[in-house]
Amino acid sequence: MCYSTILKKRKRRRLFTMFIACVFVLGCSTPNMTEQDKQVEIINEEVGKLIADTKISAVSVAFVTEGAVSTYHYGEFVDGSIPSDNALYDIGSITKTHVGLILAQAVSDELIELDAPISRYLERVNKDALQYQGVEITVRHLATHISGLPTDLSCDGANLLPDERLTCFIAHDDENLINILNGYTLQEKPGSRYRYSNAGVRLIGIVLEALYNAPIEQLLKRYVFKLTGQIETYAQFSESERARWRRGIHENGVPTPDASDYFNAAGGLKSTVPDMGRYLSYYLNSNNKIAEKALTLLAGDEDGLGRAYIWNTFRLDSEGQYYHGGGTFGTSAWISIYPKEGLGIFLVTPYVSETAQEQLNITANTIIEKYRQR
Repeated sequence: MCYSTILKKRKRRRLFTMFIACVFVLGCSTPNMTEQDKQVEIINEEVGKLIADTKISAVSVAFVTEGAVSTYHYGEFVDGSIPSDNALYDIGSITKTHVGLILAQAVSDELIELDAPISRYLERVNKDALQYQGVEITVRHLATHISGLPTDLSCDGANLLPDERLTCFIAHDDENLINILNGYTLQEKPGSRYRYSNAGVRLIGIVLEALYNAPIEQLLKRYVFKLTGQIETYAQFSESERARWRRGIHENGVPTPDASDYFNAAGGLKSTVPDMGRYLSYYLNSNNKIAEKALTLLAGDEDGLGRAYIWNTFRLDSEGQYYHGGGTFGTSAWISIYPKEGLGIFLVTPYVSETAQEQLNITANTIIEKYRQR
């Protein structure tokens, strides 16, 4: 069932149109109107506050409950156009959770062991680069960001301009990553502390490609999109798809580079809001054993913070939250799922700042909490 509502809000002397695009159902009946009206009211209020209180001018939302996926769109882009279900956005590091599904599949297929040293699957890498004082990096360490590897092994210079950084990223392919890693020396014992690492997830991607003898793009289609039902999530674009992609803006006013051709396993997917709704729904409504495995706690605490298959977790003994942020040159995104309650939410904005992901996180948490109290 589709419906729309038009709301108007004055912000800094500009008029923003806020509208709800569509509700579509995946295998279940639509919630009754009372429940739906409450959902609309809560999301309108919280996203309205976000736009009013920040420099964010456009936000899109996918919300899942009881098998129904609702998509919401607010504000306008800098060119005056308005967001819709048709727009394609970078999802940044939320890509990692998709790779986590492939890893869960590989574990299920008994092609890889979580507690095996990663050197077993990376024959081209100097084994000494993957250990510290005799403790080797394992697959589990990489999947939970406790390997000791840095965020990136290249392209992290503080003075790099966006265009320069993108050029470096594109040149920093998997072969280059392996070459740099062969000359790297770990500075701490694997498993000792959390340290977010794009490089670690890229290594998982390289291993998965070798195990299945296929590029990661094909593995995503075979082991993720085929199961989740995602039909508009891409590693690479056609020209028609590129025309729907939102480049986004940075808070400092520096134009963001066209990174639409950039992709790796740590953060290169692009998707629509309805497709991210399908992704949420897969975890919430599916009896698929791979989805369940991907949400298994691999590190951390059941009653606090932890990590699953490249998902972050929070209080699985009560809240039961799995979450991840995503950021690129011009986009910020946030995703959270609550399997025990059948709830899921995804927010995205074509805007980047130091606090944008945190603001989306707070908004998502508030929406979920208010919806629980409805």
